[in-house]
Amino acid sequence: MDIPPPEDPLLQYLTSALLHHGHRAKAARMTSLTLLHIHAFTRAPPLPILREAIMAAAPAVRCMSHKHGSKNVAKPIALGEKQRVRTAVQMIIKASEKKNGKTIAERLAREMIAVVQGDSRALEERETIHRFAMVNRGNTLLR
Repeated sequence: MDIPPPEDPLLQYLTSALLHHGHRAKAARMTSLTLLHIHAFTRAPPLPILREAIMAAAPAVRCMSHKHGSKNVAKPIALGEKQRVRTAVQMIIKASEKKNGKTIAERLAREMIAVVQGDSRALEERETIHRFAMVNRGNTLLR
C-alpha cells in the first residue's frame, strides 16, 4: 500500500475536521486509520477513493437567509472550492456517525466507500441542498 505524503492538503483538512480539544496527533491517527480501513475494505489505493468521495459529496451551492421586507428569503449562493470541500467533509463526518463500526475511523471509511458507491446520507443531504437552491433560484434577483 502506498502511504500518501504527509503534506497532502486534503488529508490535513480531514485531520483538522476530526480535531477535538487540540489533540492533533490523535486526529492524524484517526485519518491514517481511516485510510487503512478504506484499503482493507476495498483492496484499492485509499487516497483516490477519499478524494472521489469528498468531491462526490461536495455541494455546488448553499442558501443564505436574509430579510426582504418582513419575510425571510433563502438566496442560493455558489460555493468556492474550499467551501465545497469543507461542507463535504462535515457532511461525511456527520453521516458517518450513523454507520455501524467500533471506531470513528472505521465508520468514516465505511461512509467514504458508501459515498463512492452512491448510497450515502451525505449524498442525500447534498441533493436536498441542491433541490432547495433550485426552488429558491428566483430569489437571486432580489437585492
